[in-house]
Amino acid sequence: MVKYMVSLEENVIQFVKEATRKKARNEWMTAQQEDGPPLFDYRFDHVQEVVRLSKEMARTLGADLTVVTLAAWLHDVAKPGLGNGNRHGERGAEIAREFLMAHGVDKVTIEKVCVAIRKHVGLTLKRPLEPLEAQIVWEADKLTKLGVTGFIHYIINSLKLKPGVDLSGFARDLSEFLPLAKRIAESMSTAPGQQMAAKRLKTLEELSKDLEDELKP
Repeated sequence: MVKYMVSLEENVIQFVKEATRKKARNEWMTAQQEDGPPLFDYRFDHVQEVVRLSKEMARTLGADLTVVTLAAWLHDVAKPGLGNGNRHGERGAEIAREFLMAHGVDKVTIEKVCVAIRKHVGLTLKRPLEPLEAQIVWEADKLTKLGVTGFIHYIINSLKLKPGVDLSGFARDLSEFLPLAKRIAESMSTAPGQQMAAKRLKTLEELSKDLEDELKP
C-alpha cells in the first residue's frame, strides 16, 4: 500500500505540475508590457538603496557627502542589468568621469568619485579601503546583500536567474549563503557599517532557520 501511494503521489505531482506550468509561464509573460514600467528594476532599486545607506553613513562619519552621493549613484553604471559586469568598477569610473565632466563637476571631486567607484568591487575585504568615501560606498553596496533587503532581491532575481526554483531551493541557497554573509559582515570597518551588518546578518540567520523549520516534513 505504501509503495502504491508513493507511486501514485509521484504521478499526481507530475499531473499538477503540468497543469500549472503553462498558465504560470503565460501569466509572467503577459504581465510585462512593452511600454510599461519593468515588473521590477533590480539594478535601480539596488543603487537607490546604496545611495540611502551611503548618505546616512557619510553624515554619521563626517565624510564628503557630495563624493559619496555621486559615487553611490554611479557605482554600477557599467552594469545596468543583472550579471557581474566585466571590470565594471574600472569601466564605471570611466563612464562616471565622462558624465560628470559634461555636467561641470570639478576635477578634484570627479577623481574622488572615480576612486570610490573603482574600489567598490569585491564581496569581502582584507583591510579597510582608503579614502573613507570609498569604504563607505563599498560597505553600503555590500549591506544590500544582507538582511531582508538582500533576501527579497535574491528571491525576485531568482525568478529570472533560476527558473523553476521553489521554497526548498530558496531555503537551501540561503543556508549556503550564510558563511559568505558572515565574511561580508566581518569586512565592515566603520562603526555604522559594523552595526548594520551585524543586525542584518542576524536577520538572515533567523530567516534561514525559520524557513527551514516551516518546510520540515
